[in-house]
Amino acid sequence: MSYNIEKQYTRVIKYGMSLGVRRVFETIVFAISIFSMTFIYLYVLFTENVSAIGKYLFFPIGIFLEIVLILAYIENHYSIEIFGEIVTKFFTTLSILSLLMIVIYSSIPALYTNKKLDGINISLLVIYFILVAVETGYFLYSVPRGEFSESFGMEKQFSILEKKLKTINLNSLPIEKAINKGIETLKKKVSENGVWGSLNPLYETAIVLEFFHSQNYEIDSTWTIKTSQGKRPVSLKNSFDYISTIVDMLEETEISYEQLYILYVVSLFDPSTLDPHLNLIETFKNELKEETEWDFINSLNQFSPNVRSRSTPPHFIFAYIADVIGEIELLDRISLLFTKSIDIIIKRGYSRFSTSKTGRTPMEMFARLMLTLYHIRRMPPKRQEFLKAVQQTQFIEGSWEDDIGTTGYVIQSLIPSETIESMPLKKGTLYLLAMQDKEGMWNGSIEETITALKTLIQIKKFIEEQV
Repeated sequence: MSYNIEKQYTRVIKYGMSLGVRRVFETIVFAISIFSMTFIYLYVLFTENVSAIGKYLFFPIGIFLEIVLILAYIENHYSIEIFGEIVTKFFTTLSILSLLMIVIYSSIPALYTNKKLDGINISLLVIYFILVAVETGYFLYSVPRGEFSESFGMEKQFSILEKKLKTINLNSLPIEKAINKGIETLKKKVSENGVWGSLNPLYETAIVLEFFHSQNYEIDSTWTIKTSQGKRPVSLKNSFDYISTIVDMLEETEISYEQLYILYVVSLFDPSTLDPHLNLIETFKNELKEETEWDFINSLNQFSPNVRSRSTPPHFIFAYIADVIGEIELLDRISLLFTKSIDIIIKRGYSRFSTSKTGRTPMEMFARLMLTLYHIRRMPPKRQEFLKAVQQTQFIEGSWEDDIGTTGYVIQSLIPSETIESMPLKKGTLYLLAMQDKEGMWNGSIEETITALKTLIQIKKFIEEQV
């Protein structure tokens, strides 16, 4: 396992195991217990009523028991195998030792300087050892323990996490918090000129603009950002003007997915933008007549998440453009092509859903076929087969193909046919939430951040409809 994958897995596990009010309550009780035990420990050691023999007897045992409790808490909360198969024998020994210490201090006057039993000390010691036994026992056994040989390392931790997810409602996950944090971060990422991104600013700005449009932001929406010259207002109108410049420069001989996407985004705010480019629609319709399903599948197989916008077939964005202008004939042709392609992909078997290698159809492309049909109000075929493919290709930490964007598209295509108790949906959502960085982005990428935010917003709407 590579360092990056292990780091990602650990991140998901830590995030997942930190969820729930019960966990917070356990931590509070643990902190109070440790504080109380330490206070009693120091009181017993330094009180004049306890003899030197009593202090020497209690000194190492007290430290040992506190360390045991701390390790039990760590094992419980971080799914780290510490006690292993010997836990039952160990806890039995600990309980007997605690009982023995209580009996000794309650029955041997020689342990006290005045040779008389001290009621206060005895009471404190009883509390001390009961706290140790009860708290340690809780942390050791509150989470079901499997056989040591059953699974190892990350596999076992994810197994425990999955059991926990079964008891957690999807609506209890901090989805809205992640959405708000992501949107606020996006607003801060814009330049004074209304531009997002640096590697491909036109496309990235279009992505953000389309996202804000989907969230009902008006073209004249403004907010304030901090610059080296102080606070400055920024408007979506600046972003719109920026990407509009590319529309007039479109070369209609070799138009790319990115250019089409920018054209589509501009048309969302100004539908008349498409009027000078209607010949693109006719040209594409003619090309579809000659294109076979195998030609299209071959283009799907060339897709790579690393260059998502440059390896995505233009058919997807043409479907949305046709929907905007009401081009029914083109929508019918695209939906027929998608439907036939899905049939072929299904027949080739789920084992072919993998990373983008020759002869294999990436899971993201399959998901986007289903999602696009749903968006243009066409019934996606082979729904049950798609769900099986989704279940068979989900990674242990909840992602698909170890990619934020792919995971987002798969979840979006999954939502229309799932329930709120769906484990693939829970695991995928948990993965997205865990992978959001402290700043509020996903992988520091504008495109992946937008995909993750869209997905979480869809999940939030889905929950509101289900509850």
